Amino acid sequence: MKFVIEKNAFLDVLQAAINAVPNKSTIQILNNFALRLEGNFLEVSATDLNLGIRVKVEVQGERDGSVVINARKLLDLVKSLVDPSITNVTFDVQDYLATIQWSAKGKASISGIDASDFPPFPEVSEGESLNFAASELAFLAEKTTFACSTDTIRLNLNGVYLEAKDGVISMIATDGHRLGRASIEQEGANLTNGAIIPKKALQLILHMVKPDATVEVRTSATHILFNTGSTQVISKLFEGPYPNYRAVIPQNFERTVQMNTVEFQNKMRSVIAMANVRTHKVRLQIDGNNMELSASDPDVGGDSREALAVTHNGEGNFSIGFDGRYLSEIFSMCKSEETIMKMNNPIGACIIEPVGDNLGFSFLLMPTHLNDD
Repeated sequence: MKFVIEKNAFLDVLQAAINAVPNKSTIQILNNFALRLEGNFLEVSATDLNLGIRVKVEVQGERDGSVVINARKLLDLVKSLVDPSITNVTFDVQDYLATIQWSAKGKASISGIDASDFPPFPEVSEGESLNFAASELAFLAEKTTFACSTDTIRLNLNGVYLEAKDGVISMIATDGHRLGRASIEQEGANLTNGAIIPKKALQLILHMVKPDATVEVRTSATHILFNTGSTQVISKLFEGPYPNYRAVIPQNFERTVQMNTVEFQNKMRSVIAMANVRTHKVRLQIDGNNMELSASDPDVGGDSREALAVTHNGEGNFSIGFDGRYLSEIFSMCKSEETIMKMNNPIGACIIEPVGDNLGFSFLLMPTHLNDD
């Protein structure tokens, strides 16, 4: 195979594909890129057997062919070509020896192997599909991936659950302490079965696509494909079932507290600074339309308090505790001027939502016990 490619374009596709190359693998072939040239299009592929990336780029093709070549050696070489006078790279493979030339006297060679030895990607062509604007996919991911678990036993909680029914597409993630749910409307959208998507796959496709791109998402029983035309990310799905998240979301509330989002965040920062480094616990004490925020660290003998005005609907005074890190993170995703917290008791689930029309997302956060303060 032989082709000429613009240096920066070559670097872009290699940097995209390297995300699927494992850092350490006892299966040596997984440390490589598979390069395939057909006409004027080069395809660069990589996989760790759980996730694969395939990127296509237009080149000046001279001789079709394919080769498997060490991924990091090739990427490091192209990254090293920082001289601004280097604009194009010639890639020529003869008897599995790849010669990369960038000037009359500048060239390097890397030994390759037969591309037929590279693991094939699974086919997802027969599955159900949905189409997203990149901005829609980013919105759904932003409001959910933060809540994915890192549990090594309950792997189904490590992913984002995708479902579509009656024209509403939703993503949900939970680690058992917090939950994020976001939805968009799309006429005719429907999936027979939901899919548990690994967080990494979702983040990778969003990192690689352009903001104005359209992403086709296609699922099978075992895999998911994200396809923009020039870029494909293929990943195994986590095995289900996904927990019945609807069962833990309260439908009625005895108490609501509404506050200015930015003011609450600012006051939380000074309170969290004095929270215990193990529990990160903060206390919210509601008395009428006043809220006191406090935290203490008995290990070092310090505490902090703040107060702000709120709109409180509910009977009597009320205290509830939360992990301050989780609470701050959720409020940072509520971009509206006001945010509302909906609660029933100090140990029940709290729903946190931005105040506004048709914003399409909400969060659940479980309280922490206050009796060990």
